Amino acid sequence: MRRSHLRILSLIAFPTLALAIPPSPAPLPQDVEEIEATIANRAQAALELDLEAIWADAQSVATLVGDEWGAPFDAALDRALSGGSYGGKSVLFLAATRLLGDDVDAELIAGALEPVVSAEDEQAALGAIDLLAGAAGELKAADCSEEITDALLTVAKDGDRPATLRIRAATTAHQTGLGHQVPKTRSLLYEFLQSADPALRSLGALAMAELGIIEGIPEVEGELERLAGSPGEKGRLAKAYLRQVEIRRFRDTELRRAREEKRKLVAGGRVGSDLERVEALISMVQNFHLDGAEMGREDLIEAALSGLLQRLDRHSTYFSPEAYKKFEQDLHAAYGGIGAYVDVDRVDGLFTITRPIYSGPAYRAGLQTDDKVVQVDEWPTIGEEVDEVIKRLKGRPGTPVKLYVWRAGMDASLIQRPSEEMSVVIERASITIPPVNAIMLPGQIGLVELTTFSRVASSELKKAIEELMEVGMRGLILDLRSNSGGLLTEAANVADLFLPRGKPVVSTESRIYKSQTYSTRRPALVPEEMPLVILVDRFTASAGEIVAGALQDHSRGVLLGERTFGKGSVQNLFPLEPQAEDEYADENGNRRYDDWETITTDHDGDGEFDYSPRIKLTIERYRLPTGRSIHRELDDEGNILSPGGIAPDEEVGRTRREQWRLIEMRKLQDTQKLRAFAREQFVQHEELYQELALGDGDDWSRYPGFEEFYAGLETILSRQDVRMLLRLEVRRLVQDARGSAFPFGSDYQEDVRLQAALTRVLEGLGLSPQRIPEYAITFDRVDEDGIVVADGFPSGYSAEELDRALALLAEAEGADAPLTPEKLRELADTLRSMKRN
Repeated sequence: MRRSHLRILSLIAFPTLALAIPPSPAPLPQDVEEIEATIANRAQAALELDLEAIWADAQSVATLVGDEWGAPFDAALDRALSGGSYGGKSVLFLAATRLLGDDVDAELIAGALEPVVSAEDEQAALGAIDLLAGAAGELKAADCSEEITDALLTVAKDGDRPATLRIRAATTAHQTGLGHQVPKTRSLLYEFLQSADPALRSLGALAMAELGIIEGIPEVEGELERLAGSPGEKGRLAKAYLRQVEIRRFRDTELRRAREEKRKLVAGGRVGSDLERVEALISMVQNFHLDGAEMGREDLIEAALSGLLQRLDRHSTYFSPEAYKKFEQDLHAAYGGIGAYVDVDRVDGLFTITRPIYSGPAYRAGLQTDDKVVQVDEWPTIGEEVDEVIKRLKGRPGTPVKLYVWRAGMDASLIQRPSEEMSVVIERASITIPPVNAIMLPGQIGLVELTTFSRVASSELKKAIEELMEVGMRGLILDLRSNSGGLLTEAANVADLFLPRGKPVVSTESRIYKSQTYSTRRPALVPEEMPLVILVDRFTASAGEIVAGALQDHSRGVLLGERTFGKGSVQNLFPLEPQAEDEYADENGNRRYDDWETITTDHDGDGEFDYSPRIKLTIERYRLPTGRSIHRELDDEGNILSPGGIAPDEEVGRTRREQWRLIEMRKLQDTQKLRAFAREQFVQHEELYQELALGDGDDWSRYPGFEEFYAGLETILSRQDVRMLLRLEVRRLVQDARGSAFPFGSDYQEDVRLQAALTRVLEGLGLSPQRIPEYAITFDRVDEDGIVVADGFPSGYSAEELDRALALLAEAEGADAPLTPEKLRELADTLRSMKRN
């Protein structure tokens, strides 16, 4: 057999491929015209074949081509692929056959397969994706993988496509993608891993395991462990992947022991220089590794440094100059810019203001939530990375930047060609990202949300609490959910607001530094008799855990939610090459570089300030006032010895709804009908909408035009479901109108954890939610599984019937083979039952 690329087909073919090869195939003609006719006939016949048969036919045809006619045959295939006259499964046959030939034009293959990847024919799309996965190396070598990877990512992001197709597209994009595309594929797969649907979670976990993304992501390993206990192919795959992890950990343990032995040998002068061994390893990787030619020396050195630190603990980290720049900005939470939260809208792909910072210049200039920034000065933003657009928006405070803003209702052609009427000139300012949002809830219960422990956290929190107390606050909820931490000193300062003077908050222990205890230094701001509830979840970490744990140890307030993350260690930053860092004129005296300040020494002359790399090392562990550690403890093989974290006084799960309901809600939101209706009504009923944003009593009739709007949606969601989604849009509009953000977790009508917290605060005041009218009619009922019991279930269907019907339909959409007669009967019976109801 002359076909040197036969290995590619073996990567994509099904296990039963050999059985599908036709016996004794007829020889191919050895005339150019006849060859072209035969290719055309086979390509046409492929339209009626399944994927196994297509791969088999391609393999049998390629096998029959002799060396003499190999080049003309390949040329004929190239002409067929480039002509654009074939589609779907015909292209799969042509591409699969061509990949088995010589001197493959990877760019041609990618161009031919790209439309098939996006085709509605799911089987054809899967076949194209599998072919691209097998040819990933050729695509990268030909420097043509970026565009096809973008096409794969588009399919993977499309929520209307079957889950199996999206997963496969994301996995292949990870294989074909360039460095800046790979994180996007991981992010997509992680979304599946976070799904409430067990089937989607298992698909995401298996896909990430296939790519070797297991260790360091507890959710992947946890899902694999769940699958490993089930029968079938998924269970066998999960067991195999977990076994690989065990083997790798065992080898790591053995390597660690070997390194210790080598250290002893080095001390005795019997081993060569460590640096020489590192140099030798870099040389071997660059010369022999499959992707070695793509890895620069600096990339490999950074990888070696990261690997060294990760072997110590999961919080010790190497920061490249670029990574440290982002870390430093997040830590200080201040920059020169327009003042807005931004992202790319997943529905229309445009750079979008997700919410202005209401104290910033963007809001003062009239920018609103959901505005689309389509151009910055003379630079269009469409198709650009978020970070690139943000870089253009930032600059020296006091300097102008011209934005072209498109809003819903404008002519869509203006997105590509904005007019001057769309332009807004904004004067940049020094922006501080507010770490605190606060609101007074019914019953005079204050809610304060602390998002991070930045340098201004305690001062901003103190200001918010004082303002609530001035207007008669009777009880307080401190929301630390999703607070990932920050500065240790700020944790002590925040605890100081709630505890009397002289109370220990946290102590540190170190191998090299003297132990230190942080205690409160002034009288508590919040009176001791005021009821206090602290909301935490599994994303509350580090400084957030210190505050929660200290308040719990001193019996000051009730912790409510779920066990926190378990990060009980302290890290310090050390510059690795301080002499390599650029120098600047510190014009505002804050002892750190701001984007707008003058660079006085630019080592590489690129006009941008370059940091030196940093090392974040774990140097201390902290203990709470009672002496307990919250740190999650692992053994040498990564097994959990202690879960760590803070256990709440009262365990309360997050708001959950049935899977079918969540799917339908997402679909309705993606239509943008809710947003358009809310925007239209807000113009006419702004005062009413201001009231409904705070609380609507779960009464959809209070929204003008709701019944007509609901009737036009043709949704199986109940009126209550649609009311809830509509109110989310209303709250977005009201935030902009009043110039003040609602705390993320401040919706007492929809958040069961907040409802539990309010109940506890009211108990401390000798009251119950039934005494507060707004709570009495809106607090949710939760079933024994922790799922919100929805009122007004549509058309008499039961949740179980809908869930089962949707599950069977999803299985039909994602199956590699038709549903069995038994499953088809079950689906029909379920649908008939629903119709009767």
